[in-house]
Amino acid sequence: MSAPRELTDDNAREMARHIRNHDWQIMEKTNLLGTLWCCWWDKNRHFQKYDSTTGRYVESIPDDVQVFGLIDAMEFLEWTKQHPDWWTIGEWSDERYAAPVSLTDAGRAALANRAAYDMEPVMGGLVEPGWRAIPAEPKGGV
Repeated sequence: MSAPRELTDDNAREMARHIRNHDWQIMEKTNLLGTLWCCWWDKNRHFQKYDSTTGRYVESIPDDVQVFGLIDAMEFLEWTKQHPDWWTIGEWSDERYAAPVSLTDAGRAALANRAAYDMEPVMGGLVEPGWRAIPAEPKGGV
């Protein structure tokens, strides 16, 4: 298999910054809650309720649940694969329509020292070999 495609232009680096910031937000929420229930892809609208007055679906997500789209779930799971010692990901619960995710002591230490990890490459892509980009510098510091 060939190496991931290196993305270096400003747009790619800003995209990587957005993804990395999202990773940190998930870690912060997980740390705050202890266990965050993660729905990797709500393809059957489990967390959306139909509003008959508007004829539209409206999100109905409990505070302890993170609902991902297909692509951002893959991006986040790549982050967990890069740092498996930071995470405990439990078995999928059909009842919760999510998997329990928690931080280990190493994960909490990484969150407290995020500057050491913030500029690590972000990996992504739906097709092998994928892509890799260094995040843009954070605005306002880490």
